[in-house]
Amino acid sequence: MKFFLVIDDYINNLELIKSILIKSFPDCQVFIAQSGKKGIKIAKEELPDIIFLDILMPVMDGFEVCNILKNDEITKHIPVLMVSALGDHHEVRIKGLNAGADAFITKPFDNVELIALSNVMLRIKHAEDLLRKRNENLEIFIKKQTKEFYNHEDRFLQITEYDLQFFWETDSTGIFTYLSPIIEKILGFDNNKYIGNNSFTDIVHKEHKRKMIVSLFDTFKKRKNISNQEYLFQHKNGSEIWITINGFPVFNKKKDLVGYRGVCHDITERKQTEEERLKNLNQIVFYQKKLKSLNLKLIRTEEKERRKIAEYLHDEIGQTLSIINIKLTYLLDYEHLPEAQNIIQESSNLVKDTIKKTRLITYNLSPPVLYELGLIQAVMWKLDQIEDKHNITTMFKSTEEFLVINEDVKILLYKSICELLTNTIKHANANLIEIEITKVSKEICITVSDNGKGFSNKPLNNLNNLDGFGLFSINERLEYIEGSITVESEIGKGTKVTLILPQKKD
Repeated sequence: MKFFLVIDDYINNLELIKSILIKSFPDCQVFIAQSGKKGIKIAKEELPDIIFLDILMPVMDGFEVCNILKNDEITKHIPVLMVSALGDHHEVRIKGLNAGADAFITKPFDNVELIALSNVMLRIKHAEDLLRKRNENLEIFIKKQTKEFYNHEDRFLQITEYDLQFFWETDSTGIFTYLSPIIEKILGFDNNKYIGNNSFTDIVHKEHKRKMIVSLFDTFKKRKNISNQEYLFQHKNGSEIWITINGFPVFNKKKDLVGYRGVCHDITERKQTEEERLKNLNQIVFYQKKLKSLNLKLIRTEEKERRKIAEYLHDEIGQTLSIINIKLTYLLDYEHLPEAQNIIQESSNLVKDTIKKTRLITYNLSPPVLYELGLIQAVMWKLDQIEDKHNITTMFKSTEEFLVINEDVKILLYKSICELLTNTIKHANANLIEIEITKVSKEICITVSDNGKGFSNKPLNNLNNLDGFGLFSINERLEYIEGSITVESEIGKGTKVTLILPQKKD
């Protein structure tokens, strides 16, 4: 249904226009008003589709009424068709249009023209209503989207603040075009201070400035991504902040570089943890070296004590036993009761056996051959002992007759070889042991191999696993004197252990 409002101070004009409208729009409703004041009231209450307005009226003319209607939020969208005998005067029409009228028709008018103008007004009204509705919907949508955007932004800022990261954008020259506000929390500076004026190279720590200039110049030139580049920055309060930068190039439709976009993370805590871990690791290495040094000193001290004990056994106990044996032997040359003769003989045999064992203990504690003749002769003596005591065939090869090495190293190598031989005797079930000593360039190479049962070589890929095979202590000693140990073994095919030592001048 259409709603019309006719405002005119003459009742005949009102009835005429009303009848024309009802005839052309049978389902319409026409409101009439004989004054501008009443017409404005009806317009606000009924919101008609078209207002037909006369100009010449007492108290309030059509221009004033039109002006009021068009300045009111409720009625300003209603089309106004001015109906007047003055419509032929262009000054009147201009004044009416300036007041807000949408069209003019001159009295007396043609009914067809009035209806045609009415249809035009209705179409305009319908289009404006539709457009206004769409605008309202769009406005609601924009408000909703804006609210959601700000909600998202707030959440985003909360997340970045918690994670200590800030987003950034630059133009093609590297000047900041955007910096998220969280930078103030991370570096202490207002983000607006940098936007449009500075680049990363202006705010990086001076120690890393040159490094960054070279890196970013190459990145921008080749249009590469920025991946986990770590730099030192300085907070406004002077403290050092570590930042990692990630970013990617942004291009326009023509594939021209327009800038870079990315994110920065505060990794200061991680860096401090890494530095602390490295510091602790260095301390561990320092203490390891110290322990190895103490171990070598302990070996040296132990060997000195062994030598003292061996000398005491040889010089004191050994000589005393020898004197006792001489005297007992001397007694055997005289006639005694058979019982006494037997006792003397048994005592002499016991003393001889004790002398022999004491001599063996002396050699095992600190073989004189090691100090008097050197490492090669000591190893050969040790192999002879193994053949005699354990019935294991031994072989020895050497490219050198004598090795010139300091006493500490000589003791360390001899002890290491003895430990390897002990392991072989206890665990390998071998009937052949071979030792080879060679000197290549400035290295001494000692190989101890057997034809025993062997073992899987995989656990020995990590030297920390050597302890289970009795080799860890050997490795520790060799490392301290810059030597090394390698192990080759296979189940059923024996074991080969190689000790390598750089030969240094004393």
